[in-house]
Amino acid sequence: MDADRVMRARVFLLGSGRLDERQELDAYRVLAPVSPAVYAPKLVGRLGGARATTPERREELALEGVAAARLLDPGHRLRTDVLCHALDRYRSELLRQGRRAEALAVCEESAAVGREGYERGQVEHPEYGSGHLITVLSEEGRYAEALEARGGRAENDFWEAVEGSALREAAGRSEEAVAVFGEFLTERRTAVVDGRTALAVLVWSLLWQAEVLDRAGRPAEAGEHRREAGEALARLAADGEPVSWSNIQNWWVMLLLLSGRPDEPPAASGAPGPFFGEDARNWSPDMRQAYAASTEPLEAEKAVLAERAAGDPARWLPDLVTAHRRLTLRAALRTAHRTHRILDPLRPLFDEGVELARRLSPAAEARALTDRSTMLLAAKAYEEAHADFTAAEALRAATPATTG
Repeated sequence: MDADRVMRARVFLLGSGRLDERQELDAYRVLAPVSPAVYAPKLVGRLGGARATTPERREELALEGVAAARLLDPGHRLRTDVLCHALDRYRSELLRQGRRAEALAVCEESAAVGREGYERGQVEHPEYGSGHLITVLSEEGRYAEALEARGGRAENDFWEAVEGSALREAAGRSEEAVAVFGEFLTERRTAVVDGRTALAVLVWSLLWQAEVLDRAGRPAEAGEHRREAGEALARLAADGEPVSWSNIQNWWVMLLLLSGRPDEPPAASGAPGPFFGEDARNWSPDMRQAYAASTEPLEAEKAVLAERAAGDPARWLPDLVTAHRRLTLRAALRTAHRTHRILDPLRPLFDEGVELARRLSPAAEARALTDRSTMLLAAKAYEEAHADFTAAEALRAATPATTG
């Protein structure tokens, strides 16, 4: 390294004048190889904010960040955090370009870095750095491997409990899925009493567990969970939410999308799909793009199915109901942070879903009414949500042999 360049870089950084981003980045590039303990983390941070307009340039910057992070001594207290963040940026760019095999290798390296960092006391959990490995494996349909990558991660909050339950059910371990989420529900009931969570979250969670129980062949227990959800909705209709909460709509959207997983093409190697067991904001970039882009062809498919169902409803109406629900879930995702403003864009879709399902069967109508009830609950229209759910339960009670 040229000693004069190093000296100039130090003078630039120590000077009283304010450096622009480019000057600062250039200085860190010079100093990081000389004093990595001090300047490598700064270089990685500055590279993370550098602007790039082409995939090639974004990849170059991401690779430079990884190389800078690797300059840190394995014992440096920030090495695990800095290297995992640099690897994460590289992973994200690879996925944008559709290079999933390379991205998976980067995810595996990040998980290994996290385990090593845990052993050195640099991070608090051995699963540090493994989050995107779980996501990418799940998007490839490799649910058992994703579960193994989760290790002993705690499942006592909403997001972790949903992910753990969803992975187990997708891996064919329904009884474990029920048990894991059942433990979470026990804690949530206490949290509602203590004012630590919204009653609406408990309702959505109870209804998700009921779905899993139904698929696990335990309809009586599923019915008990729906009964408890109905009681909570009655309380909300009478008194409103007992504690004021900020926007929790994303919790509803996550479970709604998860409920639609059986209607989507199954994820597999070579044909990946979103992992519906996590917040959509954490999906891989290519999966977010593909899911959004699927709306237009699905609308065209629905239009064709509507014409066919008009002439032969027995043959085509089930497919039309499914296509409409898939479109409704995509619309729900687009409005995930609009709080009470979701009614204008979403209500017509959920209303149409109820009308279509009513033409199909009582079981389909019960499902559509339950969907609309959960949406109304997210919009804080508690009385209407309770009315829809009550109607859905009446349909289920009248046709127990066909519900599920």
